[in-house]
Amino acid sequence: HEHYRIPAMSKVLVVLIGILHFVASASAECLTDTDCMEGYGAGSTCLPSGQCSNPFIDGCLKRIDPKPEHSKRHCNSDDTDETNCRVSPFNYPEIRVHNQNWVVAIFFSWIIQVSLMELLDVPVTIGLGDDSMKSSFYYIENAMPYSKSSYAWDALQKANELGGNCLLTDEDCAHVIPDVWLGQQKKYDQEYVDGQLDYLGGNGQVGKVGWYIPKFTARRHPFSITHMGLSQDRHRLAEVFKRPTTWADYCHEVSASNCSSPDEVAASYPLEANMGKYFGDGFIGHFRATEENNCTGAANNDTCTGHIVGAPCSWSTFLESQAYWNNIALASSGNLVNRGYTYSEMIQIWNAANATKSDVMMWWYEPDALLEQYKSSDAEFTKVYLPSPSLQCLEARAAPDDRCDTNPIVRLGDEDGSCDNHPHVTKKAIARSLRDSALMESAEDQSPAYSFIRNFAIDDLEISTILQHFVANGGTGYAAREAVCGWIANNTDALQSFIPPNHPRVFQSRDDYGETVSIAARSVAALALVYVLVSSAITFKKRKAAVFVYSQVQFIFVVLFGLFLVAIGAVLYAFEPNDTICMLRVWLVSLGYTFELVPLIIKVTALNRVMSASRRMRRVKINLTQLYSSVLALSGIVAVYLIVWTAVDPSKVTEVVRLEDDSVTITSQYGCRSESGYWRTAFNLWDGILVLWCSTLAFQSRNTKEEFNESKSLGMMIYSHFVFSILRMIVSEIFEEDVYTNSLANSYLLSLDIIVGVTVYLLPKMVMPSHSVRSVKKLQTGTLSTATREMEEETKRTPSSMPSYHSTFSTHSQENSNSNHFSVEDSSESSVHHWTKSCDSDKPISSSSLAGPRKVKFKTDVDNNELQEKLMQKDKELEALKLVVREMVVGSALGGGEDNKSSDNGSGCGHT
Repeated sequence: HEHYRIPAMSKVLVVLIGILHFVASASAECLTDTDCMEGYGAGSTCLPSGQCSNPFIDGCLKRIDPKPEHSKRHCNSDDTDETNCRVSPFNYPEIRVHNQNWVVAIFFSWIIQVSLMELLDVPVTIGLGDDSMKSSFYYIENAMPYSKSSYAWDALQKANELGGNCLLTDEDCAHVIPDVWLGQQKKYDQEYVDGQLDYLGGNGQVGKVGWYIPKFTARRHPFSITHMGLSQDRHRLAEVFKRPTTWADYCHEVSASNCSSPDEVAASYPLEANMGKYFGDGFIGHFRATEENNCTGAANNDTCTGHIVGAPCSWSTFLESQAYWNNIALASSGNLVNRGYTYSEMIQIWNAANATKSDVMMWWYEPDALLEQYKSSDAEFTKVYLPSPSLQCLEARAAPDDRCDTNPIVRLGDEDGSCDNHPHVTKKAIARSLRDSALMESAEDQSPAYSFIRNFAIDDLEISTILQHFVANGGTGYAAREAVCGWIANNTDALQSFIPPNHPRVFQSRDDYGETVSIAARSVAALALVYVLVSSAITFKKRKAAVFVYSQVQFIFVVLFGLFLVAIGAVLYAFEPNDTICMLRVWLVSLGYTFELVPLIIKVTALNRVMSASRRMRRVKINLTQLYSSVLALSGIVAVYLIVWTAVDPSKVTEVVRLEDDSVTITSQYGCRSESGYWRTAFNLWDGILVLWCSTLAFQSRNTKEEFNESKSLGMMIYSHFVFSILRMIVSEIFEEDVYTNSLANSYLLSLDIIVGVTVYLLPKMVMPSHSVRSVKKLQTGTLSTATREMEEETKRTPSSMPSYHSTFSTHSQENSNSNHFSVEDSSESSVHHWTKSCDSDKPISSSSLAGPRKVKFKTDVDNNELQEKLMQKDKELEALKLVVREMVVGSALGGGEDNKSSDNGSGCGHT
């Protein structure tokens, strides 16, 4: 058109007018925070852009319903700090809800977000990822953006691919689509069959879609209310239903001044952002007959159409199929694939029709804010009736992908699918991964989000209440937030019914390391530590005493060193852990028990060998260097394992949560754990092997004589270790999640293990007289006359009332004889009893081989029997002395020298 060409000066004027209009329309909403508080209430501040901030940025309920339990909202991944939120104590995974691109869907997503974040402490973001911050209910600006996608099925698939963690990608990702209409049935059926969807349940809303006209159009043109009237006259439709005109097109193609001067339609030339608008501030809209409405001429007689406002093809619209197969000459003229319009453009066109009282027909749905806005007005939505729906028709509908095909023939679908739409319950689509992640979580960490969303439903009346509030307050982003938040505050009881049992959880943090029982544990551990140190000092002081020399004082010091490490570990178990304490506990207890138990294993093994050899009258020579090497080798292996553990996966302070018996309270404690439990399992296994090994050896040596080899005290010490090890395993199993009680119990058990072990094994040695090795040898190398003198003194102490008797004791040592000989002669019976023992064998020798038997004569048989029993007892004591002599031979080997060899010249008998 010629008038489309604007003179240069006119262009300048148009630009200047546009700039002035921009300055006027973009005037600052606020200059100070006070301006925002007056307009939006407390919480709103003036942003650098001159716009007021969202007053709900830190929470909805705390502002609408200020109660103690309504504090700051939970933080989500959109928050960079804790200025406007708090970190939840619960470790729930973040949920992402698709907001879609219409008002009710946005309201659904916001209600879910606020409910989960403020009632259940579940982090929730809105959108598909790149737009999640601006789409959030808590976004700093009072914006209400629409999503770029109506139904983000690919986003649900992405969530499933990532195991439900949308934080791992920048691509579109979501767990929930809250408002799915019937037109998507074929799509969501296929998604369910493919395993992408877990559940497709109703959201409580009854959706109604169809063709609508304003009430004033219905009054003007009653024929337009039914498909029968619409299908009769193509020319009349083209004449009544003209096409909408954008602001830019009006200025370029309609305005006589190209909008350089205001008129009754446009106040000015539009800014760049307003070029494509059909209605807006400064432009009331305009409808005109275009070439598509021209029915003159043979060429256009059968192709002209009236206009109908079509929706995006991704919506549940079958407009093209319904118009074509019902012979209704109406067509949409938008810029989308199916020639539909965007959601905001559709709203603008209806607003323009109302402002200019132009006839319009539009595909629309309810419930929606636009219907609420025009309810009871002359522009109220009036339904147009198409052929009644049937099951056959619904099954013949074009699939969602076909409705968005670039080929118009494909978009038309089958004639059987051209019926009207029927009311239906809209649904919510939930990704399979949301269910799977909920089921895989432990009872303590299980999120209530999946159950809440699955149960969530709001009926039409409640939705209408929210929409009415939204429309009444201007239909802005702030009005939308206020409507949603107000409804949540007034309907918390209804929302509670969607919350699964045992939620919301109550969180309590347990920090009892300052309690009396903890202080007592430290005191007992300190006592055990001091006990070990005092025992070490006494052992060092008496290290030359016979009892320590024969017990191998070097081994005792190694055992005490191990107990010292365990005692320090017991002290650390009674303190609140940190990363250093966690690993020190492992090092000290593991190495401590290794240094303590390995020497005991080696020593008991050596004693068992000694006793086995002594029964066969054989000598055993123990390599002391080999014993110490064994201790160091095993300790080195343990140290290498601990080094690898510390380097690869050290035990660190970890929060451990436990669900109490009421199934509501979550108790949080901090304990020591590695990422893998195999490290501690191996640690406990090594401890168990050592104790079991020791216990087995101690059991084998249970019948060994005690006078010298200390097997009983060693056995008692090992058995006590066994008992305490079993108790520690039981405690670790029972209180696995109660890490405080676990640590405290381990501290007590380690301390008592040390105290009992030192008491059983070392205390008797420490209180014994400090005889030197030489004096003990002198005592042990006396003659048999010592025993006989004791027996003689015993006979002298016999009461005078008893018959007198005469006894003679003699000791004879025949040269070149290797036999000790005992005889008792009964004078009344003239019989002699002999007790003999060969030094070369365990077999008694006959009395005939004795050169000079000892004789004891008795006056009565009673005296004879009584003394006979005493002599038998003394005989047992002599046997014990002989055993001592044998062991002294081994003791000299353990002592590291040949000085203590008996002077038996290889015969196996020494001086006694």
